[in-house]
Amino acid sequence: MARSRDLSGALATFACVCVLAIGGARIAADAIGWLQAAFVSAGGMSAAARDDSLLTLGLAHAMAAGLLAIAPVLAAGMVAGVLGSVGLGGLVLSPKALMPDFSRLSPLKGFGRILSLNGLVELGKSLLKVFVLGGVAAMLVWSEVDVWPALALPAVPMALAQLGGMMSHHALALSGALFVIAAADVPFQWWNHHKQLRMTLEEAKQENKETEGDPQVKGKIRQLQRERARARMMQAVPTADVVVTNPAHYAVALKYDDRKMSAPRVVAKGTDEIAARIRELAAEHGVSVVESPPLARALYRHAELEAEVPVELYRAVAQVLAYVYQLRGHAHGPQPAVPVVEVPAGWDPLDGRPRPGRAP
Repeated sequence: MARSRDLSGALATFACVCVLAIGGARIAADAIGWLQAAFVSAGGMSAAARDDSLLTLGLAHAMAAGLLAIAPVLAAGMVAGVLGSVGLGGLVLSPKALMPDFSRLSPLKGFGRILSLNGLVELGKSLLKVFVLGGVAAMLVWSEVDVWPALALPAVPMALAQLGGMMSHHALALSGALFVIAAADVPFQWWNHHKQLRMTLEEAKQENKETEGDPQVKGKIRQLQRERARARMMQAVPTADVVVTNPAHYAVALKYDDRKMSAPRVVAKGTDEIAARIRELAAEHGVSVVESPPLARALYRHAELEAEVPVELYRAVAQVLAYVYQLRGHAHGPQPAVPVVEVPAGWDPLDGRPRPGRAP
């Protein structure tokens, strides 16, 4: 959490000084009473009749009265310090902070903290405190240079009262000057806190690996998935009825079973090396290969793998399948002529005409 010790210190000091300025006269009067009682009690005893128990009891009473008198000052400082800390970074209860940390005793780590950015900032703040508080104190003393000699003229109680008032004024001014350092420290602590919360590039990469997985592993998985999908696709080529080619760059294998399918289905497709492998497998297993560049390009672009061909290409695909069925019926006779397959306008990627119903 963001914390500013200078803000907490300034608030605690200012609160203590305010309480002293309000109740300082009462505390001073009580202190004089304790001293008088102590001297009277001690003076009433002779060296021969000294009672140590009475001395101890008197000391205990004096200490209890002293703690009771300064309790408002301590309470004000504690509350103001806690509010200054909580107001900046919030309230966080951490039992771990109470555990001893022996690494702080390491001289090397100590030098590292001194020479770090925080150490340099703390050094700068210390120098700033010296200049600010020293300058304010010098101005206060100089502004009342004529008053100090005059304190020797009145009676002691009056002089002490005047001195107490001057000291209260000076203490309030000096404690207020601490807020100048706090005003410079708070923005730095906010900036430094958010900077420490930011992750380094390596930490961001590690978190990305933990949340989304290692990119190399994910890439390997995708590669294996593509290889397995390609293997399944190649296994389906021998079951196809026809392979429509470009003839060199595209190859699309089609299968149609009127008892199981409502329309022809694409079982394999690819370009370049994959297309060449599809043609090889078709030749090895006796699958008919028909050259129809516009239809091959249209099927590769618009038909999904293991899905039925688009309705707009039914007519062109039916022409190819009819030709293949004729080849099978005339295996030992004259071969039928290769049909001229016409692809609808806009379905061939190389056709510059727009598809019907779509803007060019």
